Amino acid sequence: MKVGILGRVGAGRNTVFDALTAGQGAPRTPGKARLGIARVADPRLDTLTALCKPKKTVHAEVTIAVPNNAGAGPVEIAPVREMRDLAAYVHVVDLFATEAVAEEAARQIHAFSAELVLADMERIENRRARIAKGGGARPGEEEALARAAAQVEEERPLRLLEWDENARALLDELGMMSQRPLLTVANVVEARAGEAPPAVALEAARTQGGELLWLCATLEAEIASLEPASQQEFLSAYGLSEPVSGRFVRACLSLLDQICFFTVGPDECRAWNIRRGTGARRAARTIHTDLEKGFIRAEVIDYDVFVAHGSEAKVKAAGKLRLEGKDYIVKDGDIITVRFNV
Repeated sequence: MKVGILGRVGAGRNTVFDALTAGQGAPRTPGKARLGIARVADPRLDTLTALCKPKKTVHAEVTIAVPNNAGAGPVEIAPVREMRDLAAYVHVVDLFATEAVAEEAARQIHAFSAELVLADMERIENRRARIAKGGGARPGEEEALARAAAQVEEERPLRLLEWDENARALLDELGMMSQRPLLTVANVVEARAGEAPPAVALEAARTQGGELLWLCATLEAEIASLEPASQQEFLSAYGLSEPVSGRFVRACLSLLDQICFFTVGPDECRAWNIRRGTGARRAARTIHTDLEKGFIRAEVIDYDVFVAHGSEAKVKAAGKLRLEGKDYIVKDGDIITVRFNV
C-alpha cells in the first residue's frame, strides 16, 4: 500500500515525510520520488509476539512517496500523473504563515479538490471520445463513465460515490484522481500543534470525502528523530498523545477501509493489511501468490480466543480452531494459517 504526499512548494511535504519515516526514508534525488516506510503499530501484534516468542516480528507497513519535482499547477497535482500506483493522496496545506488557519485550510482543501475534479473531467471526456470512435468499451465502462461525468460536472469528487468492484477497477485504470482516498495534513506553527482542528477545516475535509490531520511538521520531525524513551516527554509538553506516524497510519487505514489479520509461529509473527470484505482465498494472496493458487482451506482463530488460551496447540485442544473455505470473509484480528497445495 503506497500513499503519496502532495502539496504546494514550501508546504512542508518533505518535512512531513521525515516525520512519518523518522528520517529513515530515501534522500532527495532530482527526478525521483522519495520513498519511505511508516510502520503500522498494533498492540495486538506485540501481545502475540509475547505469547509466541518468535525469532522475528513483522509489522504491517505503509509506503510513503513524495514527488521531488514540483508540478506546474497551484496545488501541484502534476506529479500524481506519474504515480499511478498510489492508493491514497496526502495533501499538505501550509497554515504557518497565517492567523486565519481555518479559512485558509478550507480554501486550500477546496482548491485541491477542484484541481482533481477538473483533471478527471478531462480524462472522462477523452475516454468517451475514444469509445465513440470505436475504441471498444469494456463491460460496464460506459455506465461508470456516465455516472462519473455527472458527478464531476457538479464539481464533486468521485470518492463521494459508492462504486462496485468492477467500476472502481475501471476508474482506477483510467487514473481518476478524485476517486482516490484523501487525507489532508494541516501543517501549522509549533504553538498551534496541540490545538484541536477548527470545525471549519474539518467540515471542508469531510465535504470532499476526506479526513484532516492537524500537526506541526517541524516539531513532529524533531520528535520522530528522538529515541522512544525521550519522545514521550516532548509529546506531553505539547499536549500530544503519540507521534504523528501512529495517527497518520490509522487515518490511512480508515480511509482505505483496511483491516488486519495475523500469521503466527516460532519463526515469525506478522501482521497483514487487506481491504475489509476480502475473502480468505484472496487474503492468502497477500502472503504469497502460491497460497491463493493452491488454496485448500484456512485455519482461523479469533484473536481473543488465542490470547485467552495462549497458544495454537491449546486452542486446538479446546476445539476453538475453525476451518473456513475460500469464500470466508476475513475479520479484523483473525489469526490465519493457510493450507494449500500447488
